[in-house]
Amino acid sequence: MTRSHSHPPGPASRRASKRVTLSEAAALVTPGSFVAVGGLWFQNNPSALVREVVRQGPSGLTVVAAPPSSYAVDLLIGSGLVRTAYVAHVSFDHLGLAPNHRRAGETGTVDLVDCDEATVLGGLMATLEALPHHPVTSIAGTDLTRTSPLAAPREVAGRGPVPAPAAMRPDVCLLHVQEADEYGNVRNLGTPFCDPLLAKASRTVVVTVDRIVTNEEIRSAPHRTVLPGYLVDAVVEAPYGAHPCASQGYYVHDEEQLRAYLHAGRTSQTWRSEYLEPRVLGVAEGPDYLATVGGAERIDRLEESVR
Repeated sequence: MTRSHSHPPGPASRRASKRVTLSEAAALVTPGSFVAVGGLWFQNNPSALVREVVRQGPSGLTVVAAPPSSYAVDLLIGSGLVRTAYVAHVSFDHLGLAPNHRRAGETGTVDLVDCDEATVLGGLMATLEALPHHPVTSIAGTDLTRTSPLAAPREVAGRGPVPAPAAMRPDVCLLHVQEADEYGNVRNLGTPFCDPLLAKASRTVVVTVDRIVTNEEIRSAPHRTVLPGYLVDAVVEAPYGAHPCASQGYYVHDEEQLRAYLHAGRTSQTWRSEYLEPRVLGVAEGPDYLATVGGAERIDRLEESVR
């Protein structure tokens, strides 16, 4: 899907809706795609969208995510669909390490490129700047310049050799935010973290939202729009689409379900039999998935427990 530029509706033309189904959105991730995954730790993970990608099974993926990442990235790695990952940090915060990411590093089943926040964001910034490389002087003298292909020193005029990550241009960016209209004008009710940078660097941007709002509501508060519609190619209304992670302003993260994920991840066999098959491959997204985690009402009550 190519990015289209929206124009105000007039007598001769009207903007086309960018609403699609979750299945249609996930199908934009094809075998061999370079995929950017939004969110930060337990916040705003595109969980439902990633689960649907896993169901469709495109192989040979390359993944990039903002550090620190968590559930969505670890799920993709555990599905066996990822070949290469530019992920500086993947964990479940105070709950512990991400089991599939750790196993991939120990076994070498995924090429985990050595990187940190500066090198990942530098590669994305180079794309936005239309440059082949983006200098990152803060990591000069560190081991990253020796171990990471992203951080290889390059000649910069007047500066000599400087660590300069090459431009990264993901094919598809997967995000979850709180609200958008049908034309893809997106607004976060909390912090967007690195999501706008990931979106601007990517060829195609897919966004799931907890609620579709009217264009009139978007235009009534234009300062709240984080991503304008011309940057977004597809939008999906997916209530609770970040679960078991949080969607800021809508629901908090589900620590009980995150702990269940980690417990299932104690071995690759138990993770597949106790989580991947019953919670992802064996259930449809939406009401069926919500039923497996206690329903929407239970998720709504989690906020009371953290007050």
